[in-house]
Amino acid sequence: MEAETRDLSSIEIRNLMLNTLAYEEADIDSEGKTFKMYGYQGTQLDLYRLMEGLAVKRELIKERISLSGAAWGGSGLMLHPHSTTNFSRSDIQNIFEQFHLLLNQGIIAPGAVGNYGQSLPSFHVTEYGLTCLEEQEVLPYDVDGYLEKIRSIPSISEWVEFYIKEALLCYNANCMEAAVIMLGLSSEKIIDEQIDALLGYLSRNFTNEFLHMQTALSSIRFASDKFNCYKEYFNRIKNNVSNQKFKDMLPLVDRVAFQVYTNFTRITRNELAHPSDTKMERIEVLMIFISFVKYCHTQYAFIDYYINH
Repeated sequence: MEAETRDLSSIEIRNLMLNTLAYEEADIDSEGKTFKMYGYQGTQLDLYRLMEGLAVKRELIKERISLSGAAWGGSGLMLHPHSTTNFSRSDIQNIFEQFHLLLNQGIIAPGAVGNYGQSLPSFHVTEYGLTCLEEQEVLPYDVDGYLEKIRSIPSISEWVEFYIKEALLCYNANCMEAAVIMLGLSSEKIIDEQIDALLGYLSRNFTNEFLHMQTALSSIRFASDKFNCYKEYFNRIKNNVSNQKFKDMLPLVDRVAFQVYTNFTRITRNELAHPSDTKMERIEVLMIFISFVKYCHTQYAFIDYYINH
């Protein structure tokens, strides 16, 4: 039985729009056209047509209506849900909203050089927008892209990568609770690696704290308690470390991030891992995935520092 279709979220539409503007391959348009080929300018219908091709390629929407080509900068087909496009009515409204948000944020601007015109529907990507295209977030439906971001993190362990990959597969199978549990396991593994690395660092630089932390950990069982122990000894030494690299990393760590991931691990292991009424909405899980890459970057930056000092 074919899976039920769903409307795309605002975050997914925005990301799809940015991905389309940045896309360089020739496989989402019948004639291989991309915005890069045309100097990152075109019309709204050029954008919407290529967005649909990319959405189908990434299996965000089903191709029930054959994708159509059009001359670049031409009028093309108007968007009629499930008639001229595979996007739903909600998706189309969302596309219009996200397009104007990109305008308001200065990522794109009305008008394009040449025979396009000086106002909408013609537009171009601004210099600021080109920078945004390079630094955009990778969402979990792009499994390869997300894993590429994860693998770019120095020293990330195979187990962490494995759990994240399983989380991505669960997410794309619409198993939200299972996805969060896998991320919870990944987070627990990172905590274990942080603790081991910090203990090694303390043994070389802060002998008393090393002995006290080692004793404290010997009676701790749960991951959230281990993380609290890590946080305690991190806070004890952070102001006594003179290394500038370490000081430069401190702004990356804040109390909110500490608390979020302590609670995150506790929730995933103590609630979702046992039969309960806990349900995770897709948008909630999406936000966790978005923040998790940055979280991994931050934690492994400290792990690498501990190991090498």
